[in-house]
Amino acid sequence: MKKGWVVYLLLLLAAPAWAQEKVKIGYIDLQRAITESQAGKKAKERFEAEVKKAEADLLKERQEVERLKSDFDKRNPLLKEEERRNLEKEVQRRYLGYQRTMREYQEELRQKEGEMTSQILKELEKVVAEVGKNEKFMLIFERAQLLYSDQGIDITNKVIQLYNSRGPAKGAKGK
Repeated sequence: MKKGWVVYLLLLLAAPAWAQEKVKIGYIDLQRAITESQAGKKAKERFEAEVKKAEADLLKERQEVERLKSDFDKRNPLLKEEERRNLEKEVQRRYLGYQRTMREYQEELRQKEGEMTSQILKELEKVVAEVGKNEKFMLIFERAQLLYSDQGIDITNKVIQLYNSRGPAKGAKGK
């Protein structure tokens, strides 16, 4: 709700300027710009490759835990009490290690996705500012903040084209 008041305040402050000249307002769908830009597509490919690697590593580890558990279940009736406890502790230790590794991968992947997105977003914001200045927009909003808008004021495609024309996408580089 707070953002609605900010928009209202901006419109009130801009009202005197409206009386003097034609008001030009636009919006951009930043999420679409990120996913449809060349840099966004390359970043998504890299991210998906990292997800597949993490999934493969986790699958190996899970299979090893399942193998140990199966081995324990088969041998359990034949084991002495001390061996049973030791093997049970080993299975539990490996399972907890698997869970910890899974959480670490999830956190690492979230962080990498955020880094990739934020770099592209910074570059897109510069392009939006440039389009706004060059084409004399009074206001450019982010699509997610609008409840309704005419498609005629959508500048997303224009921003994507300009961003892609800038050469190799910095946001798509690996780190």
